[in-house]
Amino acid sequence: MDFSIRKLATRQFWRPVTQAFFLIATGAWLVVSYIATHMPSVDFLKDLRHDVQLGWWILFVAWCATAPGNKAAYKDPGPARSGTAVVAVCGVAAAIVFSQGADWPTGFIVPGLILLGTVVIATLVYRFASRHESEIGEARFDTIATSPHRDG
Repeated sequence: MDFSIRKLATRQFWRPVTQAFFLIATGAWLVVSYIATHMPSVDFLKDLRHDVQLGWWILFVAWCATAPGNKAAYKDPGPARSGTAVVAVCGVAAAIVFSQGADWPTGFIVPGLILLGTVVIATLVYRFASRHESEIGEARFDTIATSPHRDG
C-alpha cells in the first residue's frame, strides 16, 4: 500500500492522467462550441462553453506542470526559442481578443489572418535568431576605457 501512495505522488503517474483529461476537455469544448454556434436557440450552452474552456485551461496548466523535470533545457532557452515564444503568445492573444463575439465565418477572417501572420513571423524570428544567436543577448562590457580625459 505504501508503494501505491508513493506512486500517486510522481509526475510519471499524473502526466498521462492530466493529458487524458485535457484531451477530453478539448473535445468537449469543441463540441459545445460547435453546437452553441450553429444552434443559437440553446442559450445555456454558451455558459457551459465558458465553463468547459476554464476547465480546459486548468487542465492545460496541470498537464504542463507534470512535464518531466529537465531543468537544463529550460535554464537558458536561447534567443531563438524565447523570441519565437514571445511572437507566438502575442499572436495567439491578439487572435483571441479579435475573435471574441465574432460571427461565424466572416468574423473569423481577421483572427485567422493574425494566426497566419503569427506563424510566418515566428518562423522568420526563429530563423533570424538561430543564425545570429551569438550576436543577440545582454551587453557585456569587459574592456576598460582608455580615454586620456579622466575625471578625477
